Amino acid sequence: MKRIVKVLISLVVIAAFGFAVSGCADKEASAAEGSTAMTGEPVAKMVYIVKSMDNPFWDSMIEGANRAAADLNLEMETLAPIKPYNVEEQLRFMEEAITKGVDAIIVVPADGQGIIPGIEKANAAGIPVVTPNTRAAGGKVVSWDGAANFDAAYEVAKYVLGQLGSSKKVIYLEGTPGNQTATDRTKGALKAIEEAGAQLLASQTAKFSRVDGQNVMENLLQQFPEVDCVIAGNDEMALGAIEALDAAGRLDKVKVSGFDGNNDAKKALKEGRLTVTGDQRPDAQAYWGVVAAFIALKNMPVARDIYLPAPLITRENVDQFM
Repeated sequence: MKRIVKVLISLVVIAAFGFAVSGCADKEASAAEGSTAMTGEPVAKMVYIVKSMDNPFWDSMIEGANRAAADLNLEMETLAPIKPYNVEEQLRFMEEAITKGVDAIIVVPADGQGIIPGIEKANAAGIPVVTPNTRAAGGKVVSWDGAANFDAAYEVAKYVLGQLGSSKKVIYLEGTPGNQTATDRTKGALKAIEEAGAQLLASQTAKFSRVDGQNVMENLLQQFPEVDCVIAGNDEMALGAIEALDAAGRLDKVKVSGFDGNNDAKKALKEGRLTVTGDQRPDAQAYWGVVAAFIALKNMPVARDIYLPAPLITRENVDQFM
């Protein structure tokens, strides 16, 4: 089934976006089982910059970028800041890419505002920029693709709140401050909390980190003897919160939700430790971000916004997403 999906995706790319590259007529396509990758001299050089490597989410995103590069016969360099969510390192990567003369830059902004100087430098050099997952606050960007974070976070929060009884005492764990993705998810979740008439005990950042999620939750559990639900802005924070709740002997009394749909979260769903998460498909976001950059290089119109679905994953349907 996976091979069929991959072939269909490649056919869509070829048919819809004119995969006719100068000189490709004489190059042989790979005939390996399960592969649609092109061979021969790469048709373009790109750099793909993620926010961090402290989360399996980014591993999956890099896998998606490399898969797209193989399918489209691109030379792809993938980079991540040594310090998680460090926009200064991302800017340095962009400057180095511009100096090297890459054909396109694909960057997931660690800070939507802070990434603007890098985008503007790429604009001045005539290099197209695509921003999967997280929007930039300025500069000329060819395309953004990803989940509708506000809507998806709202649906996740609405679902987990619907699993509660009459008592609805809620803690919300926010993502990294200044990150547009975190901001959108927080707004979506808070809207659901308000509509449910739930009591928001605390809304505090845990920086999208499992370690911070656990530490923050440990402190909040000391402050609040009664908690019915923990809504986290991503799976890593949710998994950290679960560890803190388990250690305090309170996990059986608290519903926890996450966001992203990473493998550890799916395992936690099967075990009944997590209630719900949103399947964000970082590999698909990366894949279509690369495709958007490729289309731009062909001087063809590119959708400004490419929305990918983020369906709910629960214990009842988790096997479909494993």
